[in-house]
Formats: sequence, C-alpha cells, structure tokens
Amino acid sequence: MASIFDRSGNFYAQFYDSDRSPKRKRFSLRTSDRKEARRRLTDFERAYEEGEFDPWTDDPFSEDESAEHPVDGPTTVSEAIDAFCEAKERQGRTESTIRNYRKQWRLFRGLVGGETELSRLKPEDVRSFVYDSDVKATTGANRHRHVGAVLRWAGHSEIIDAVEKPKTGDKLPKALREDELRSICREAVKDYRKKRLSGGCRPREMVWMVPAIRFAYFTGLRGQEIGRLRWRHVDLDRQKLTIYRQKNGDESTVPLIEPARDLLRRLYDGEDGDTFVFRSPGCDPAERSARRFREHVSRKFAEWRDEAGVRPELTLHSTRHGFATRLAENGASAFAIKSALRHSDLSTSMKYIHMAGNQLQSEVEQAFS
Repeated sequence: MASIFDRSGNFYAQFYDSDRSPKRKRFSLRTSDRKEARRRLTDFERAYEEGEFDPWTDDPFSEDESAEHPVDGPTTVSEAIDAFCEAKERQGRTESTIRNYRKQWRLFRGLVGGETELSRLKPEDVRSFVYDSDVKATTGANRHRHVGAVLRWAGHSEIIDAVEKPKTGDKLPKALREDELRSICREAVKDYRKKRLSGGCRPREMVWMVPAIRFAYFTGLRGQEIGRLRWRHVDLDRQKLTIYRQKNGDESTVPLIEPARDLLRRLYDGEDGDTFVFRSPGCDPAERSARRFREHVSRKFAEWRDEAGVRPELTLHSTRHGFATRLAENGASAFAIKSALRHSDLSTSMKYIHMAGNQLQSEVEQAFS
C-alpha cells in the first residue's frame, strides 16, 4: 500500500495512487530508526485501509500537534476524550474515526477511572491497558495508537512515549474459499426456512442477504459499497458497475463477471434506478445508512459462518480477499488485481500473489526446469 525511504538518515512514507492528484503523497515518519519507521508506516497503512486516515487530506501527526488545544486543557480522563473529539469534529474527521477513539478511550477510562486527573496517570496505567493478556497484539497496537493520540493532544506525551508499542507482524489476508461461501449460504437458507416455519420472520427476510454475500465474492466490493449500490449504478450491457463513493472519495468502475451478472438478472424486477439493489423487504428502497447495512450483514455472516463450522477468523470482508485470491490463483498479475480491487498501492495487491502458493510454486518450478 505504501513504501518507506531514507533521506539523509530520516525515514519518510510514500503513498501512491494513480487516480489521485498528486499521484504520490510523501510525509516524514519523524524517526531515524528503521524498525520504528516501519511500525509507524504499518499503523498509517492500517488506518488508511480502515478509512480513518487519508495522507492526501489529513495531517499524519495531527493528534501530536494541534492548534485546537483548549486554552485551559482537560484535566480528567473523562474530560479529555470529550474535548479531543470536539476538536477532531471541528477539523472534519469522520464520524467512524471519532467513534473509534471514543470506544478505545471508554475502555481505558473503565480501567483507570473517569475522574482520574491526567497529571496523575502513569505509564504503567497505559501499559496494563495496551498489554492486556486477553487481547491480541494488533488490538494492543490499536489501543496504543488511539490512547496515545489523546494523551499527546492533551499535552501528556511523556506518558505514552514511555510505553513501547506492541509489535505486530504482517498478516496475510483471510480469504474466503468458494466451498466456504456455499456452506455459509446454505446455512443462511436453512436459518430462513426454520424461522419461516415457526413464524419468526417475514417472506424473504434474512435470505435476501445470500445474494448480497455472493455478489461481494464475485465483485470484490466492500460491505459499505454493496450497501450503497443502486440499480442506476449497474450497466449489464457494458458488463460494469460504477462505484461512486470509494474510501478516498473517487469514482471507479468494476467489471461484472458472468456469475455476478446472472445474480443481478435474477434480482432485477423493474425497480426504479434509485432503488437499492440489495435490501430487506421492509426497508426504505432509497434511503439508509451504508455503515449500518454493512454491520447488519456482517453480524449475520458471522452467525451463519459459525453455524456452518467454517474458519472463525473469516468475516464479510473475507469475500473481498477471496475474490482477489481467486484472481491470483488463476494467474492474474499484481497490476490486474490492483485495478480490480482498486488498491492504492501495488504492495497490497502483492499479498494475494504470495497467497496463491500453487501458482507461485508452478512458476518457480518452470523457471528452473
């Protein structure tokens, strides 16, 4: 997704997107230590993927230095998060970003107490929260980033600076396989039939999510992109659909392969162009929250996944990983995957090439045969 480079002993990050202007966005990582630079870059990459950070529009260290500090800064743990979030709202940070900060700080507040004075916090308080034995290293690193941002903004950077950030290794995407997709969809249909027989749901309730999940696998669309998809975005003649709101705000087209086209043909019933493609029988056909749509479908996906007995680490987003992995396994280049998945950087697409072990093994064998 991004690259790192050394300039006169200091490390910089570079994000690249051929559809943005400028195509390359660089900024200092504020360190001369390569390992620390790599950790910071990983954090920025993860935040970018989750829609919490855009290097083209956001100050990467805005939480460290902000001109919007209150004159009489917050004094207690509870006051700190409220003042911080108000400042971030004025800066135009997204609702989801602010919600994540509140979530992590709420957990931290539960540990140290809301009325605790910031000046009385100790590095050990943060360390026990970040290195909680009940959470994974990636969760600990996320806690370190969110709590650290608030502490630095409030003028108590010495507390977070004394706590080393948990080290997290690079993880390969968790890709859904087609047999797992079939198992999950079968479980969804079984659940629907059971509830219909007992009067627990209306006709087509829940089961409408089955084509939505399958469509995600055949297109690589993200959950919220599926939720925003309307019939006017679909062009079956050109075998494409248009994505009008990507994470970076740009527009793009996505190719529609035959399984996706067939699914849309069976779904279409003469609806108006502004009608959502995937929806429950009782929903508003033209207005809804894409985030809530994704959360709802994600919860049901996890429920049916567990009932089907497939890998517990799979999520709705694994349909996107599955789409990319299928491309890699069938010989698609990293450039083709980047275009199909609309990745901002080739390194993200390369992960799927690495996952396609059989294809890679075959190519290496041929090179030395």
